[in-house]
Amino acid sequence: MGYKCIFSFKGQLPEMTKRIEFLGGVKVSTGIINCSLYLERVPDGSNLIPREFHLLLYDEKPKKCFTVCRDTIVETDREMVSILEKTNSYKKRQTTEALISKYELGDFIIRVGPIVFRTEIRGILVEVEYTACSTPITSPFNCTKLLSEFINGNLGPFPEPIQTSFDFSAYPTLPKKLLINNNNNNNNNNNNNNNNNNNNNNNNNNNNNNNNNNNDIL
Repeated sequence: MGYKCIFSFKGQLPEMTKRIEFLGGVKVSTGIINCSLYLERVPDGSNLIPREFHLLLYDEKPKKCFTVCRDTIVETDREMVSILEKTNSYKKRQTTEALISKYELGDFIIRVGPIVFRTEIRGILVEVEYTACSTPITSPFNCTKLLSEFINGNLGPFPEPIQTSFDFSAYPTLPKKLLINNNNNNNNNNNNNNNNNNNNNNNNNNNNNNNNNNNDIL
């Protein structure tokens, strides 16, 4: 899986599909995305605000599912559905379906289609995936920047820019002292490895000398 951005398009479906096809997008398949809202179960009368997330099921990926919580998408096995049912920690509130069309456009995959709740269309779902970012060494900063440029520069304009970047600076960092200790430990490990290599070389030299002495005796 590459880096993805999912958003709701406020316009009409033909308007978005025309933009995609004008850019050279090729329709390769159709399918259904099932989206369920889960709410955390809290005691009756509690002032706690229940946590929530969305669970996405793609019919083209029968062994996988995707959980969406705030700005994060996590890929898991389809067994996640049965785990939720057994633990009873969350309850399913509502389910919608998106009847999507899948387009390929260079390094991008675009899925677009109406969001249907019961029989009513509630909006247009657009998912843009940058497949060239599927390698683990790729920087998430570069991927989200490319997604933003592609979506807002080619699929727009939108009333407000579609946000694809994340504030990675909000994640906690290791204390400087701990980093120094880790570096020292790494250096010590490297020195130990070098010493072991030297010992191995000395042992090899001793073995060679012993072999030479044995040859001289013979």
